[in-house]
Parts: sequence; C-alpha cells; structure tokens
Amino acid sequence: MTEEGTLSSGVFLDRWCPHYLSWSRPRTALFLLCIYLFTAAIPYVVTNQIAAWRGVSLFSPEHYIDGMIPYMPWTIVFYFSFYLYFPVVAWFGSGDGTRRIEGFVFHVYLTLATWLACLVFIAVPVKVSLRDHVTLDGGIFDPFLESLYNADPPFNSWPSLHVFQSLLIALVIRRWMIQDGKWTNAHSIILSIGWGLLALSTMGIKQHYIFDAITGCVFALLVWFYLCQPKLNQTEH
Repeated sequence: MTEEGTLSSGVFLDRWCPHYLSWSRPRTALFLLCIYLFTAAIPYVVTNQIAAWRGVSLFSPEHYIDGMIPYMPWTIVFYFSFYLYFPVVAWFGSGDGTRRIEGFVFHVYLTLATWLACLVFIAVPVKVSLRDHVTLDGGIFDPFLESLYNADPPFNSWPSLHVFQSLLIALVIRRWMIQDGKWTNAHSIILSIGWGLLALSTMGIKQHYIFDAITGCVFALLVWFYLCQPKLNQTEH
C-alpha cells in the first residue's frame, strides 16, 4: 500500500486532517498526545469513577505473593514515570512519511484497547484491597502517595493500565528504533529496567495485585501481536 493510499484509507485523517503529513513535528506530536488524552484518558477516569460509585467487587484475585511483596513507597517515582511514555511515543510517532501514519494508527489502537480495558472495569469490577499495607508516616513520598490514593479509586484493577499501556508503548518504540537502525543493547537494558520498575511499582505502592500486572502483560501482548503489529506492517507496503 502506498503512503497516499494508507492516508486516504483513514477516514478521519482524510476528512478532518487532509494536511496531516505536512504538519510540523511538534504539532503532530501534540495532536497524537491529544488523541490519547481525549479518547482514552477521559474514558478511563469516568469508568473508574463509575466502578467506585457502584462499589461492587465480583471476585478477589489476591495471591499470597501479594503479601510477600513489600510496601515500597520509593517506587512511586517509577509509577509516575508512566506519564512520560505518552509524550515520548507521540514524538516518536510524529516522524516523517510512513512513520507519521504508523504513529496515528498506533494511537488509534492504543485508544481502542484502552476502551476494552475500561469495559472490563465496568463489567467485571474488582476492588484492590491492599492499602492497609500502606503506612504513611511523614516520609518524603507520602504527599505523592496521598494524592494518588485520593484521586484514584481502587477499582481500576485488572488489567493494569499502567502495565498494559506502557508495555504496548515500549514495544512500538522498540520497533521504530530498530527500523531507524538506532536500537542497541544499551537501549534494550535501559528500557527493560525502566519498564520493569514501573510494573513493580504498581505492586510496590499497593495499587495493584500481581494478577493485574500479569493480565496487563497478557493483554498488551495480545493487542500487539494480533492488532497493532499487523496494522503497522500494512503501512510498509
């Protein structure tokens, strides 16, 4: 498929953003970031609040391993690193030509997959009941933990969006860096450690069960191999 054919096949771009390929990179990155904020972040907040309002928890996936994982307030730093993934992937996906088409396609499927996860929050709600492990004793990280717990009701259980979305983003960034000939062993190590600490943080601050992290990984891999990657491959032909 040619680049023009790929663009014209996207009804949204063809009708509402006919000059998408000629935009500056900062403008394109901002556009991709806004796609996520308005189509994925807002539905997540709404569905989580609805689940909390209902107050229903259909089952408890708590495992003895959850009790073995210690409360680690310092991991809140890596938990918040999650929010850096979105401007980074928006910038990577705003390159020239086919990369820009791939960037748009990826954000569309990131949004669709997030909607599916949100449906799970509503249809099969699970309350995370691990916060009794948390001790707020005036530590340096306490204000950040308090703000998180106050803003985020514990019904965004499974699959963990932190794990699912960050893994999906890590996979597409790896793909793009390999295409550009910039992927090295150092990048692999840095990204693996950074993402691993982010995944650990979801359990280290008692925001998620290990079940949530595992289902987040499984969901991300299914979306990547059966939805995102095949669609991205189509833009190369």
